Amino acid sequence: MIAFISICYACLYLLIFNKLGLLKKTVGNICAFAGVGVVLIGAIVFMWYTFSPLSSDARMFRYIIPIVPNVRGEVIDVPVQANTPIQQGDVLFQIDPEPFEITVRQLEAQVERHQAERQLAQVNVERAEQLLKVQSAAQIDLDTWVANRDVADAAIAGAEAQLDNARWQLGETTVIAPSDGYVLNLQLRPGGVVTSVPLASPMAFVSTETNTVLASFSQGAIRKIAVGDTADVVFSNVPGRTFSGSVSRIVGLSSDSQLSASSQLPSFTGAPANGRWAVGIELDDQEFARQLPQGAGGTVAIYTQGGKPVHVISKVAMRMSAWLGYLTSP
Repeated sequence: MIAFISICYACLYLLIFNKLGLLKKTVGNICAFAGVGVVLIGAIVFMWYTFSPLSSDARMFRYIIPIVPNVRGEVIDVPVQANTPIQQGDVLFQIDPEPFEITVRQLEAQVERHQAERQLAQVNVERAEQLLKVQSAAQIDLDTWVANRDVADAAIAGAEAQLDNARWQLGETTVIAPSDGYVLNLQLRPGGVVTSVPLASPMAFVSTETNTVLASFSQGAIRKIAVGDTADVVFSNVPGRTFSGSVSRIVGLSSDSQLSASSQLPSFTGAPANGRWAVGIELDDQEFARQLPQGAGGTVAIYTQGGKPVHVISKVAMRMSAWLGYLTSP
């Protein structure tokens, strides 16, 4: 774009000195015209980079969720397809529920047994109380049956807690989508065994609930950008089109100044801090944003509140970039 502005100024030189003859071709006039051109172009470029900065480091970011089941078991069904839109709550895969159903039935039987023991203990408590009134039983007999009843109550509470956990594990054999999205690199097949170890995720799920374009800018270019500023985005895989959006957030930090808890003291090399900061952009066309692949790259121009006359330069540059996308080599 700087070359284009320089060419326009060169055309102005030809118009003034050759075509219209408004100025004579003297050394003084030519040097003055060149000096004015350098200052003018420099001022335009400075205002352009300050009030409507561009970044070619823009990408579509989405949350990648490692799908890790809460229970271990053999997979018996995988109804989803790779790269196919999935709604929240759709089944991703099914773990064999039979071992968990057996555990539930066993614990249900334990609860019933403890309830029967508690009922028997209650009957004996009532019988001992009646016998104690007519002095046909000792106090120790009543105390024994009261203790047995309390033990049965505790056993029922413990068995019911185990039963609740078993029922929860049974429900976790059906693994569902945590949000709208799709599955990438689907290698899981029926017969495979999955575990609840986080490092052994059998599936990666791409969430499409948030579709944010993140672009990095130098710390100097970002100083005029504010949340709510309008923006244009051009994607490499969609040539010829420019998409509008707005700044949703500014991530004013980088890893260059990150310090971890350690016994080592930080070292300073004297090198300037060149870390770039990220700017989040929400596209106006959210339907198109949901269809964009995760990681789609492009170019972003942000139009700040000031310097609106130079915004046209970025608008022209973005549309040139959009059409030049057709010339991108494979």
